[in-house]
Amino acid sequence: MKKLLISCFLILGTYSFSSAQNLAYPAIQGYGAVNEVPFEVEKPDSTKQYKFVIELGDPLKDKSQVADMLDYAARMYNLHIYAGIPKENIDLAVVVFSGSTPMVLSNQTHNKRFDQANPNAGLLDELQRNGIQVIVCGQSMMKQNLLPEDIYPGVRMAVSRFTATTDLIQKGYKVIVL
Repeated sequence: MKKLLISCFLILGTYSFSSAQNLAYPAIQGYGAVNEVPFEVEKPDSTKQYKFVIELGDPLKDKSQVADMLDYAARMYNLHIYAGIPKENIDLAVVVFSGSTPMVLSNQTHNKRFDQANPNAGLLDELQRNGIQVIVCGQSMMKQNLLPEDIYPGVRMAVSRFTATTDLIQKGYKVIVL
């Protein structure tokens, strides 16, 4: 009986561990992994419009890797899709400033400054493919001696992080603090 009980616990433990490790990429492929949650009961209203802006300004720890915070922004989008919100009901903007600015450099500029192509290029392409706005702060660009051609194609340039974010707030976006 004791062996049977132990065996059951081991099987259940293995099943629980393995099922908790299933990752999904419902919209942004290869980035922003979502843990599958088969037991969810609380779901957002799929008929509502979700508009949010995420500001990314922390210095990048490792410019040779995909930026964790940019990947996390992708995860927030994937989480909404996974929860059943249609893509057309999600408006996400990512405003990049200060120490995060290198994540939106063109491959050529990133290569000049850090001896490799931008590791965020694939993620930036996926964000744009999904209609996610990526906006860089013009003040940060000026402080870092960056020109428009130094920025990854498709990334929009604003006067500042503040003007970009306040404009989005006026358009109904909510600021998400990471």
